[in-house]
Amino acid sequence: MSKQTKLSRIISTIILGIILVIGGVISCKHSHTIEGQGEGDTVAASEFEPQGAEKKLSINLNSITSVRFPKYKLSKATPIIPDSISMAADEETVSSGNYAATLILDTIPNKDFYDRVDAAAQHDTCWSINKFAYTYLHRDKQGGMYKIVFSKGGTQIFVTHVNRELAKIATTPGKEKGKKGKKAKR
Repeated sequence: MSKQTKLSRIISTIILGIILVIGGVISCKHSHTIEGQGEGDTVAASEFEPQGAEKKLSINLNSITSVRFPKYKLSKATPIIPDSISMAADEETVSSGNYAATLILDTIPNKDFYDRVDAAAQHDTCWSINKFAYTYLHRDKQGGMYKIVFSKGGTQIFVTHVNRELAKIATTPGKEKGKKGKKAKR
């Protein structure tokens, strides 16, 4: 009897093993057919493209500084990616609001333009003027920070903008709107 009991245990174990293997194969095939029913992508490839890559950066110096600038065009714009933020460089674009841009004036500004800037600087504490260097530091309504720099007689204007989150991190020396002197009048 003992041989017969051992043999029946072995046979029942083999049968149970075969049933488990068949059940496992059937469940894997069943789940594979449910997940793989659509032969196409589950997420469109356009979802993985950099966001805002096709949006062109528009900088209106008149609305930022309240000074009418001569005609200019955007030469170069690059996103600012600080070391303190963990982000893939290819995912960051200028449309995020953190950028450094170079604008090129169509002509060298005349004396009237520099007179307008000097007059604005007397009423707006955001302006800082040295002999040949003009700097404008200004917080926008959303809490971001603009920095506009150009030199007298030059045709390049350098514009930097960081959004509110980076403006808190960045410490920019110089005058900021409302911090020194009287409040700016516009």
